[in-house]
Amino acid sequence: MSNFPIIETKRLILNEQTVDDSKSIFAMFSDSDVTEFYDLHFSIESEAVELIENDTKRFQESKSVRWAIREKSTNNFIGSCGINRFEESNDIAVIGYEFIKDSWGKGYATEAVKSVVEYSFSKQCPKFVNRIEAYVMLGNRASEIVLERLGFKCDGTLRQHGKWKGSYHDLKVFSLLRSDEMKI
Repeated sequence: MSNFPIIETKRLILNEQTVDDSKSIFAMFSDSDVTEFYDLHFSIESEAVELIENDTKRFQESKSVRWAIREKSTNNFIGSCGINRFEESNDIAVIGYEFIKDSWGKGYATEAVKSVVEYSFSKQCPKFVNRIEAYVMLGNRASEIVLERLGFKCDGTLRQHGKWKGSYHDLKVFSLLRSDEMKI
């Protein structure tokens, strides 16, 4: 797709997910360590293809923007991130991110999420965004740290706001406003 935004950071390239990424996306979402705090867990590769196709369709409809994250030095897929949905009536973008286990602890999440925030507040974003939200399952301290490093504030806990893997989950909601000063 010619109009899909490509973002380059110091160490990363964020670009469109393609069917060629399906093996990597399947490996990521079938790893129970990666999906411990997540509402997806894949058991067959076709689920990854379906996810990519759905993300592409939602981008074409201006409902979301999901990037593949690649190491610039190797072009290897290391995760995905982006705007999961827009809440247009309130000018809100809800973001999410996930990484393969081998890329944890290297600062990639902070680097990628920072670029998603910058994009969300830019004129290149297909919708005007005043507030960015991220939902974090209780216990996922690594994700909280990423958001806090970037200046997100914890607005509170939404009790039993998520349901997956047969259980209800409390979710912390973090936000960053256009008027806030992003850190880093």
